[in-house]
Amino acid sequence: MRQIGLQCRAATIFGEDGSIDEDLFRQYLQRFVDNGIDVYLASAGSGEGHALSWEELRRVYEIGVAAGKGRIQVNANPPEQHTARGTIEQSLHAASAGVDVVNIYQPTNWHGYRAIGGELRAYYETVLNEVKHPVALAPHPIIGQAPSAALVADLCRRYPQIVAVNLVGQSETYFLELQAALTRDVPLYVDTRGLPNTLGWGASGIIGGNLNILPATYRAYADAWARGDLGALTELYRHMSRADAAMATWSGPNSRAIKMFLRAFRLPGGVGGVRPPCLLPSDAEIARFGEALRALGISELNSIP
Repeated sequence: MRQIGLQCRAATIFGEDGSIDEDLFRQYLQRFVDNGIDVYLASAGSGEGHALSWEELRRVYEIGVAAGKGRIQVNANPPEQHTARGTIEQSLHAASAGVDVVNIYQPTNWHGYRAIGGELRAYYETVLNEVKHPVALAPHPIIGQAPSAALVADLCRRYPQIVAVNLVGQSETYFLELQAALTRDVPLYVDTRGLPNTLGWGASGIIGGNLNILPATYRAYADAWARGDLGALTELYRHMSRADAAMATWSGPNSRAIKMFLRAFRLPGGVGGVRPPCLLPSDAEIARFGEALRALGISELNSIP
């Protein structure tokens, strides 16, 4: 079988004083370099992008570019915006820091907004006419009303700077509709829920936030796929699914569960925790969370001292 790509929406690592700890952040990103996993930086969920200042966002991109560019893809997932102007500003800010690809969402559904008529098409056209840097489209339903598969395919046809589509949260039906509508080869990245079907149908790789806790397990899954090892795929997917379920209890956003994991396992970033409005639960609760993860019997977790 073919090789598949892995992409993680990486956490942002803070020190005890709540500021970005640049040394620990570099150590943290090295885990992805070591496992050949591309990163998306400053995501609003895993990366707490909305809690970062304009200057901090740029520094996160710069640190990531210095740590990994040329060895892995170092991409930006700027915090989602409500307007085309906001998306353009965020995208150009990330591009100027040297990232490989900028992720672009649809408008948020703040204050009950729902696109009518040609509003989504106009939004994307406005953004893509200004942002010439390589971009990935991410029609994520959690953000707001997602564009149809037909609209995404048409945008891919018309705008060559679209180099990927990230389908986190989308159904297998949406994947198949988009794949059928595309007129050029645009990599499609999927989350774990449709595996292994979506990979068998031609998805280019897996993207998500829980690669933060199981980078080696996801790498093993990708390698098992490449060699066609069904037994290993089945066992590794069981581990990935059980970890997803354990993390989901504390997600919303995913950054809370990721930082709980880092603290429970005494990894870089655990001490600094999360930024408001999120708060970490008590030390006792975090300890129970860590014990529950270890009880899953996942070798990667149990190998952490």
